[in-house]
Order: sequence, then structure tokens, then C-alpha cells
Amino acid sequence: MPQPQQSVPWEQQALHIAIDTIQEVLPQKPKEQQEALHMSLLTLRGFLAATSSILDDDPGPSPMPFAAQRGTAQGDSGRLQKFRQLLAERREAAGLTPARLAELAGLTEGIVSNLEVGRYAPTQLALLHLLSVPELKLEVADLPWEAADVDPNFALNCWLAPGFDPVKMIKELAMQVNGFGGHIEQSYLYMDPMSAADWCSIADVKDYDDMQASMQLDRAAGLILKNTGKMGLDVVALGPGSGRNEVRLVEQLLEQAGHGDVRLYLLDISQPLLSVAYRHAAETLADRGGVVFAIQGNFHHLPRYGQLLYSPQRAHRRRLITMLGHTFSNLENELRFVRNSLVGFAPGDLLLLDLRRAYAPPERPEEILEKDPGLLRTRKPISSVLNQRWDEFLSGTIRRYGLEKSDVEISRVLDLGCPVPGSYGVDARARVQSPTGEEREFSVYYSRRYDPARLHQALAREGWDLVESWQYGGEGNPCALFLLRKSGPALRLVE
Repeated sequence: MPQPQQSVPWEQQALHIAIDTIQEVLPQKPKEQQEALHMSLLTLRGFLAATSSILDDDPGPSPMPFAAQRGTAQGDSGRLQKFRQLLAERREAAGLTPARLAELAGLTEGIVSNLEVGRYAPTQLALLHLLSVPELKLEVADLPWEAADVDPNFALNCWLAPGFDPVKMIKELAMQVNGFGGHIEQSYLYMDPMSAADWCSIADVKDYDDMQASMQLDRAAGLILKNTGKMGLDVVALGPGSGRNEVRLVEQLLEQAGHGDVRLYLLDISQPLLSVAYRHAAETLADRGGVVFAIQGNFHHLPRYGQLLYSPQRAHRRRLITMLGHTFSNLENELRFVRNSLVGFAPGDLLLLDLRRAYAPPERPEEILEKDPGLLRTRKPISSVLNQRWDEFLSGTIRRYGLEKSDVEISRVLDLGCPVPGSYGVDARARVQSPTGEEREFSVYYSRRYDPARLHQALAREGWDLVESWQYGGEGNPCALFLLRKSGPALRLVE
């Protein structure tokens, strides 16, 4: 007796109708309006993937049947049929049972079986799960996604990380801002659209962008390719902001490698900044073979994101984690982050980060106060566009989420109690004065400077060995770019 078809949840029906409607009107709209509609499609597809993941995790009803999908063309059915056959062939060639593949991909055995027999179309999230299984050797071009034939950068590109709740985080930020003071977790500074706009205004300042562009990413790309050999490369960009540095790096990788087997995963807590970074990456890399994915999530929770952290005994891809734009030096505890949040990466994976070098040892605080420009501001204000925009960014969340209008003044103090030996911190603090004269103080931004040799030693103890480092920025703003490799025997290449 034939089984009755499962009804499609009304939330998914509404999302499908909205997506189909936008796709129908998109070609008719002026070019200047199409970009905004494209971004709306990305967001809607991300929400669809999130709602579908609930079904993926349920051993009962699976994703919606083929017949339930609106606008499925004959060509789409052909792609789905081809993918069904390819999936079964790759699984059998790898010697995997449906149960074992389900275990590796983080899916249920029923979903894998239903996909192979063609009962259900794969969701975005299920496809991302399957891509993370190296034994299948799946590439983006193999996927049956509707938009893949038109523009691969608008297919399977948006993922909402499990457990990520930005609304809850905004509420927590508002509670903290209206409290008695203390530490505001730095990730919260990038959450709302205005904060993202303030950050982009900093990145647009020529002095700042020129300093970032002076990073020797071309030399780093050459050494990365030397270490990865014939393997495909997954670039996992943590907190990319506007994405400029990460795109510059991927451009170099594609140019020097001479092929397009590079995937760029942009992982950011800020949806507005993630949209900016994704759009820039997709537009820049569209004709060069790179594939871009946008992931909204918290990189402190990386161990939860199994799609990026597959650890098989054999692999046909290598991973490069990037923390550019001094993201590493903004962490509350760098060594604890490396120890706990990068735990899922495998021996042979690479880590690329940039940071500021110390102006003097922490044992000589007076010399630091005399030399470090970030601390000079507390005694001798400098009226520059860059400093003004930094203050607007750092004070913006307090002004917007405070229950009463207050005066906010930003100052910077020296912190010598840092986890990494030989380092010191610059703690940006916001002094808030209410109309009644009440004063509160918040730590809103933190940035450290390092002794490179002692940092290398500390990271080596955490299992990351130095491959090479490059200095840039000059005497006025001494910075360094580090390439590190996860220690231990590297995974064997799948031929």
C-alpha cells in the first residue's frame, strides 16, 4: 500500500512561495535593484535550510517530496536523478554503508536512503553535510542545486549555525549596557546594522586599508600551497568583517595554484557584516573559480559545527583557518581559544593570523606608554578621521541600547595581565555619565601586542607549530603575519 505523503510545514511553504516569487520577478527588475533581491534570496534560503534541518534531525518525516516543490523544471529533475545515482556510486566506491555515511555526515540513515532512492530532494543543509565527507569526493559542481547552472555563488551559500540566537544576544547586550558597568563581550559590538556600518567606515579609511593591504598575503599563499600540495583547500575565515583580507588571500591562492579548487567559508557573528563580506567575495571571485559560503555563527562555538570539522582517517582536502584583521589579538584568552575552539582541526591543517608586535616588553610599562600610539591617546588626543570613527564604533552600542541618553567618553589603558608571555593589552574603556551625574565604566574593546618569539613558543605548546612569519607595517605600526601548522602526522591524501 502506498504511503501517504507527509504534509509540508506551513513555514517551509511560505518560504518556498517567497523564494519563487522573488526569482520570478528578479529578471524584470532594474539592475540596481537586483543586488538587494539577491541578498534577500540568500537570507530566505538560509532560513529555509534552518527549518529543513529540523526535519533532517527527525528520524520520522524527511525533507519535502519532489512533488511538493513548486517550480521544479524538467532540467532540475534530471539533475536530482543524476545526483541520486552519483551519491550511491560514490558511497559504494568508498566502501560505506548508508548507516556509516549517515554517521560521517551527521544525518540519519533514513535520510541517506531516501536521497539515494529519490524519494526526497536534499535540503541545503543536507548537501552541506554530504560535502563534508571526504570519502565521497563531492564538489559543488556535483550538487543538484537550482541556481548552480546560472551562478554558483548564489547556490548553497548561506548557513545558519546550530544554536545561534542573535535576538537573544541583542537582549543580553541591552541588559549589560543598562547595568552597573563591567565587560561587554566584543562580539556584541558587531551585531546590529549600525555597528556594522560603523565598522565598515573604519575599514574604508585609506590609512587603515593601506596597512591591511600591506600584509604579505602573496608570500603566505605560496607557502600555503606548498604545504597543501595537490589537495583541495577549504579556507575557514573566522570573523572576516568586510572580507577584504580574506578575498585578497583567496585571489592569490587561485592565481598561484592555477586552478579553482578553493572554497571560502566566511563565519561571522554579524549578519550585516557577513552580507557585506559575502557580496564582496562572490563578486570578486565569481570569474576565478572560487566558491563562497556564508555562515552566521559564533566562532567560539566551532566544535559544534561538524560540517567544517570532519576528521576522517583520510582526506582529499586540507583546511586553512584564517584570523585576519587582528582578530586573534581581540580574543579574551587566546591560548584557551586555540586549545578549546580549534580542537576539531586535524594534523596538517593550517592557521594564518596577523597581529601587532609589542612596542616594548611588559616589564617596561613606561616605555610602552611612551611608544604605543594606542595608549598615547589617553594623554594627548589626536584628531584624525580614523580615531573619530573608532570612537563612534566603540560608543555606538551604548548610545543606541541605553535606556537614557548619556555622555560617552572613550579612553585606553594599559593591561599587563595577559595570558601569553611577553604580551600586553590595550583596553578601550567607555565612561558613561547619565543626565543625573551617575557614572559607569565598561570595557568595550581589547587588543594585545606580542613578542613574536614567545607567542610562537606558547602556540607550539598548544599543538600549532610555526611554518613562517612575515613582518609589515613599519616602525610606526609594527605588525606580523604568522602561518602555523597543526602538529602530528598529517592525514593521508585520498587518490
